[in-house]
Amino acid sequence: MSQDYEVDTDVLRTMAAKTRRIISDVGATDLTPPTSAGHEWVVAASERFAEAWSAGLAARVTDSDAFTERLATTARIFDEGTDAAKAEVDAMIWEE
Repeated sequence: MSQDYEVDTDVLRTMAAKTRRIISDVGATDLTPPTSAGHEWVVAASERFAEAWSAGLAARVTDSDAFTERLATTARIFDEGTDAAKAEVDAMIWEE
């Protein structure tokens, strides 16, 4: 636990680990549309849904992966102390 900011970095690491497990449980982000759903318009609609669902799920997995990295980085910074936090903030500002 960081003494300077009173942040329990173990909790941050636990949250990051849980998020990584959830991401790995998701598995594939591509939804396979049915090939024989009946009418052509039903098949077309299911294909559009599968594309939209897959894109949305992939985006959420990417967001969750980025969140996990931020949690881990935050825990590391708090453990390393004030100087590391200042250096990390400077890097984030100038990175983008």
